[in-house]
Amino acid sequence: VIHNEEIRFSETLDRGLALLEQEIHALRQRHVTTLSGETAFRLYDTYGVPLDMTEDLLSSEGFSVDRNEYQKALEEQRARAREGQNKVVASFAYDPDPQYSARLEVKHPRFVGDRQAEHESEVLALLVDGQPRTDAVREGERVDLIVAETPFYGESGGQVGDTGTIRTSRGDLIEVLDTLKPQPSLIVHKGRVVQGAVQTGDAVHLSIDAPRREAIRLNHSATHVMHSALREILGSHVRQAGSLVTPDRLRFDFTHTSPVKDDVLEEIEDLINFHIRDNADVTSEEMSFTDAIQKGALAFFGEKYGEIVRVLRMGDFSTELCGGTHVSRTGDVGLFKFRAETGVASGIRRVEAVTGEGALNWVRQRERVLKDMGSILKGSEDDALERLEKLLSQQHELEKQLSQLQSKLAGSQSDRIASQVRQTHGVNVIASRVEGVDQKALREMADTLRDKHQPAVVVLGATNGAKVSLLAAVSKELGQQYHAGNIIKAIAPLVGGGGGGRPDFAQAGGKDPTRLDEALQKVYELIEKGV
Repeated sequence: VIHNEEIRFSETLDRGLALLEQEIHALRQRHVTTLSGETAFRLYDTYGVPLDMTEDLLSSEGFSVDRNEYQKALEEQRARAREGQNKVVASFAYDPDPQYSARLEVKHPRFVGDRQAEHESEVLALLVDGQPRTDAVREGERVDLIVAETPFYGESGGQVGDTGTIRTSRGDLIEVLDTLKPQPSLIVHKGRVVQGAVQTGDAVHLSIDAPRREAIRLNHSATHVMHSALREILGSHVRQAGSLVTPDRLRFDFTHTSPVKDDVLEEIEDLINFHIRDNADVTSEEMSFTDAIQKGALAFFGEKYGEIVRVLRMGDFSTELCGGTHVSRTGDVGLFKFRAETGVASGIRRVEAVTGEGALNWVRQRERVLKDMGSILKGSEDDALERLEKLLSQQHELEKQLSQLQSKLAGSQSDRIASQVRQTHGVNVIASRVEGVDQKALREMADTLRDKHQPAVVVLGATNGAKVSLLAAVSKELGQQYHAGNIIKAIAPLVGGGGGGRPDFAQAGGKDPTRLDEALQKVYELIEKGV
């Protein structure tokens, strides 16, 4: 790990030092002796070139750094960092400041939904557009509800919030679209009044979307099993660096310095499914944070833990702090399948996976693709790979034969074209139409004609339906006198196109094949004029 970090840092530093050399060159060009502090700070902030190293290198060349400007840039960066730390990232309508909640005089709601999907409670507060509402919120209006006790899980720890319904004792209905947790002990239901009205003090019946919660539960528990397997196979350096648990999938970021190879990923997947089939007990217990750590619970995701924490145990292989919802036994997960493994940052890998019914549907979808592939290849899914390899081999052989035929065709046309050479100002000029060849063959023909008739200017044109290809090749010793790019730029507009290139080679495309002969004829006129 340290070696890989050293290599990456050296590569970054090398880029920074190369940029510093460019800056020194620019200072010489401008006859300036002081490097701007902003530039010195950028070299440090982006490429890791320390200020003292920058000053040493500059000093050896007779230059210096504007230290005041550097210090100003450094302070501005620190200010931005402090501002970022103070910002609350939450997609909630009102400011989650504790004083705001105190003005609402709302006691902290209690989550009761670890194992239950319905509960009776009382509305403590209503908010509309971020403002407290004392009168009723009526049909069609959006509303944020806070209740005394709720089975709805507020989004946190990577697990998305619950959806469902809230119904008053009068029969009024609120659809809960999301549940958030803007503060560690505050749960807010974001919803819409579908029928009737709701007001503070109403007795309500809360019902979560149970199938959705169950899918989330499977994915969240699978995340813990996977975390354990990753650490066992990749090493104890693996640490959770972020997660997302939805009904459809799970996403998990973890510390690791290199991509996980396919065979290793399969080994991890096998271990995860072994723990699932083992059907180990999943239990939770509340205890002090200190006791939890002493008992071996993992807690390094950077969450803000309170004095009392919830410890989740899965058999004898996983013990972590977690407040999310989980299965009763690992076997409830059913099936685990990785979908992807990618890198998201330096030293951070990401895996995505599906479980339960989602995993089964994913496998079936892959089976359908394989079956359709076999059908297209006039076989079964069992021999689809063999047939595809055979088809690709045949295609490769046909492409090889086509290339050979085009080379022969180009060669036969080269003899015809060579007879059309015109000498102008001591230069052999060839401007001709070529039939039935692709871009590669066209270029080979131009190179051959140029090398055979040096010093030469060769311009070839070919059509493919409504498309025109133009290509110019000029002997290198003529580059100062006849520029291939300029020749192409002069004739390409005649075929409705444009292009350019180097002094010895240039190409262009067009869309008016009817004027190709006119464009080629113009080449002789250009050489005659010495263009």
